[in-house]
Amino acid sequence: MNCHKSISAILSIGISAIAPILPIVTPQVATALAPAEVNAIAKEITVRVDGPTGNGSGVIFEKKGSTYYIITNWHVVSQTGNYHIVTPDGKRHPVYYSLIKRMPGADLAVVPFNSTENYRLAVLANSPTSEGKKLYVAGWPRSGGTLQQPILIVTEGLMTRRQAPWNGYTLVYSNLVRGGMSGGPVLDDGGRVLAINGIIQLEDKSDKIVAAGIEIDTFLKWRTTVALPTVPQDSRTAGKPQTGSPVNNSPRLPENAAFTLASAIEMSAGVVSSVAVAGSHFVSGNTDGSISVWNLPSGELKSTLKAHKDAVNAVAIASDGKIFASGSDDKTIKIWNLETGENIRILQGHSDAVVAIALSSDGQFLASGSWDKTVKIWNVKTGALLYTLVGHLGIVNSVTIGADSKTLASGSKDGSIKLWNLQTGELIRTLKGNSLSVLSVAFSPDIKTLASGSADGTISLWNLGNGQLIRRLSKHTDGVWSVAISRDGNTLVSGSWDKTVKLWDLRSGELKGTLSGHSGYVNSIAISGDGQIIISGGWDRQIKIWKRGS
Repeated sequence: MNCHKSISAILSIGISAIAPILPIVTPQVATALAPAEVNAIAKEITVRVDGPTGNGSGVIFEKKGSTYYIITNWHVVSQTGNYHIVTPDGKRHPVYYSLIKRMPGADLAVVPFNSTENYRLAVLANSPTSEGKKLYVAGWPRSGGTLQQPILIVTEGLMTRRQAPWNGYTLVYSNLVRGGMSGGPVLDDGGRVLAINGIIQLEDKSDKIVAAGIEIDTFLKWRTTVALPTVPQDSRTAGKPQTGSPVNNSPRLPENAAFTLASAIEMSAGVVSSVAVAGSHFVSGNTDGSISVWNLPSGELKSTLKAHKDAVNAVAIASDGKIFASGSDDKTIKIWNLETGENIRILQGHSDAVVAIALSSDGQFLASGSWDKTVKIWNVKTGALLYTLVGHLGIVNSVTIGADSKTLASGSKDGSIKLWNLQTGELIRTLKGNSLSVLSVAFSPDIKTLASGSADGTISLWNLGNGQLIRRLSKHTDGVWSVAISRDGNTLVSGSWDKTVKLWDLRSGELKGTLSGHSGYVNSIAISGDGQIIISGGWDRQIKIWKRGS
C-alpha cells in the first residue's frame, strides 16, 4: 500500500502522519516482577486476531485518538478476508483490511482498530536478554478436547540463544508455544515486550521446529520511518461487540437511486471474487476455482465450469458475448467459449497469481495483471504473448482497456496508475495522486476520463488529456475494489469492502445512491450494456442483481 492527498481524502479515511512516540524504557531501569504480575500485564496487552483461516494473537502497543494499533505476525493476517480484534474485555472490533501495514523484510504487521474503551498499552523495550534469562510468552491457542475454543495462556521459559536473522526472527527460547500464539508478546521479568512470538523452522538442515521471536528493536527501527492510518469513525460499530451480519434483502436505497434489488444468489462454495456481463449472460469467478455462467435477467444458472486448480480472481467477457476469459492463482489465463463452456486455450507466462484481466472491444487483445508486478498483452486468437510491461513496483491489482482498443490502464499496489499503448506496449503516462494501493480502474466510453478506486476508500477521477486529477470522491469507508462506468458515460458504479455499492454522477461527482445488502466485502461489480442492471459479488458468497426501476 503508498503523497499527495486532497483534504477530502484525508478526512474520509483519516490518514495522518502519526509521530512515532513509542513507550520504550531502557533496560537498566527495569524492575523484576513476580510471575503473577507479569501474567497480569500479558493478559491486558494481548489480543486475539480472528480471521478467515483461524486465529492468532497480537499486542496492543500504540494509540492515536480512538484508533489502537497492534503488532502481530504478517502470516497471521496475510490472507485477505474478514478480521476482528478480540480485546481482553471480550469485545470484537472489525478490521479494515486495507489499513493493515506490513513491515518489509520481517514477519510483522501493524493492524489498527477503533474503540472508545481504555486499553493498556504494552511497554516495548530493546532486548538485552542473554542466554538463561527468564521469558514469558502469551497468546491465544485453541483448547484441547472437542470444543477447541481459543484460550489465553502465558508460558514461562528461558532464552536459549540468538540466531542469524530469518524473516526477522533472531530470539530463540524454550517456552511452550502452540498454534494460535503467533503474534503474541515475548516479555521479560519486568513485564516489558522484548519480541513478537512465532513458530518457525530455523535450524539449517534440520526438521526441528522452534519457538522464536522477532526482537522489538527490529520493529522500532521501521516504526520511526512510517505513518500509520487511523480508522474511520463508525458510530454503528465503535466499541460494540461485532457478530456476523445477516444478509439484508431489503436494502436502504435513497429515492434518487433508481436501482432496486431484484434477486440474491447464494453460492454453495467459494467467495465470489469477480463478475462480468455482456449481452444476455454474466459470469462469476469463485475462490474455489470454479466459474459460473448465468442468464440475464433471470439469474438462472446456465453452467458451472471446474475451471482452475486454484482461486479464480478475475473474469472478463468479450463485447460480442462469444468468449470470456479467466485469471487465477494458478498463474494461468484461460479463454472459454461462452455458449459451450469449452476451454479454447490456456495462456501461460506469469510467474505469480493473475489477479486482473481485460479484453479489448475489437476482440484482438487480452491484458493481464499479476502479483509478479507485470502487465502482459496477449493475442486472443493465437494465444501469443505480445508484450510484457514492466514498471510497477507492486502487485498489479487492476487493468482496463479503452473502447478504442488502443489504450490500456493498470493500477498497482505501488499507488500508481500507468497508461500504455495497447498495440505497441509503450508507456504513455504515469498517474500518481494517492499513497495507498490502487485497487480498480475503469475508462469512460469516450476515453477522456479514468476512474480509479483506492485502498483508502476514495475514488479518483482523472483527465486523460493532461493527466491531472479532476476530483476525488470520498463516501466509501474502506477499499474500493471495483469500479465501472455505464456505456452512456453518465454513471459511475463502485463496489467496496465497506459492503456497499455506490452510484455516482460521473460529471459532477455527486453521490446518487447507495445499494446496501451485502453482509461481506463487495469484490466486484458490473453494469449491463443497456445500463439497466448492476451485478455485484462479494465475500458473503452472494451475487446480487439490481435492476433499474421504471
